Amino acid sequence: MPPPRTPLASLLRTLRARSKPSLDSTLLKTTAVLKWSFGWAIVGHIFFGYIGSVRPTEGVSMVPTIPSNFRSQPWIVTSKLHRRGRGIRVGDMVAFNHPMMAGSVGAKRVIGMPGDFVSVYTPGKKDEDLQDLNISGGEVREEVFRVPEGHCWVAGDNLEWSRDSRIFGPLPLALVTGKIVAIVKPWSHTGWVKNSLVEPSEEEPEWKTGK
Repeated sequence: MPPPRTPLASLLRTLRARSKPSLDSTLLKTTAVLKWSFGWAIVGHIFFGYIGSVRPTEGVSMVPTIPSNFRSQPWIVTSKLHRRGRGIRVGDMVAFNHPMMAGSVGAKRVIGMPGDFVSVYTPGKKDEDLQDLNISGGEVREEVFRVPEGHCWVAGDNLEWSRDSRIFGPLPLALVTGKIVAIVKPWSHTGWVKNSLVEPSEEEPEWKTGK
């Protein structure tokens, strides 16, 4: 005797009932993954856009503070909380959009803030070595320059191999993208970058004379 036939409508209802939990579970998992990805994308955007960034740098202008070699690029951490010069003081290292090379980012030490007087001359340089460091005219003059409002004066730690404010003049604070706070690579130099500037003491120095 042949088995009883199952009505088509009943068979479809059974198949839907069996597949529904699987579809719901897949949809929940997909939604959770999308929410997780979207959440982290927002966190990443806020951090790298407004708080800090980790990026490579190149060149020898900040040696020995930021080492440079031909095997690998140094990586630095920049605090974007100091954009446009907020909280920056003399002695800090800053990253900035280069005023002479579009799309290029520079890294230098702040030598003077608005109203400060700075020396333009490079110590230890001979006149014939200064031809490429012209600010106006053919060669750098030994002079003292007052940093105008809304600007800062930057220079590399490795003065002889640095193209800085001695070439392009005072740097607008609006171009400062952040303060360099740490070195990530090379591993031998990993650590926080500190401002080594020593504030002058108001006390009279004690002069010692030999007997």
